[in-house]
Amino acid sequence: MADDTAALLRELGIAHADLFGYSMGGGIAPQVAARHPELVRKLVIAASAFSPDGPYPEVLENIRNLKPEDFAGSPWLEGYARVAPDPEGWPTLLAKVRQLVGHFKGWPPEVIEEIEAPALVIVADSDVLRPEHAVELFRLLGGGVAGDLAGLPRSQLAVLPGTTHVSLVERADWLTPMITEFLEAPMPEVK
Repeated sequence: MADDTAALLRELGIAHADLFGYSMGGGIAPQVAARHPELVRKLVIAASAFSPDGPYPEVLENIRNLKPEDFAGSPWLEGYARVAPDPEGWPTLLAKVRQLVGHFKGWPPEVIEEIEAPALVIVADSDVLRPEHAVELFRLLGGGVAGDLAGLPRSQLAVLPGTTHVSLVERADWLTPMITEFLEAPMPEVK
């Protein structure tokens, strides 16, 4: 998916993009930056795992056991039905998600450490991901320093209180100014 995203950016003539990825998209965005660094200016990674130990074990178990009927009346199924070329393909999509999650091996820390694009890592305090996983990602992307002594790092971390993985997208009133400020800030100096 990262290579497909890079191909689309090139096809559209976008030389440098700011990428926002939520959930699965938050795994794709840093992979674009790792594989195609020339295309990525800044990253916003929201509620995303970079290794299989990121989510709580019970979340992974839940995903492995998903059934199409579990989504009856849900916003996901309704959204899919609105835009899918074949709304009857929902069971196939869920099977692919189960397979993707079941085979996800993650990315080695050294791959993430090599990403040069500044990143804003966002996680909900009651996410499907362990908060320490988001902190680890933040550190791998250059964060987690004593800013008063070393200067602010190129990456930032935001933990949204009283928020879940699903409700994170309903926090536009918090996310919009935070993300806008991050994206509009001058690029940090390369050290």
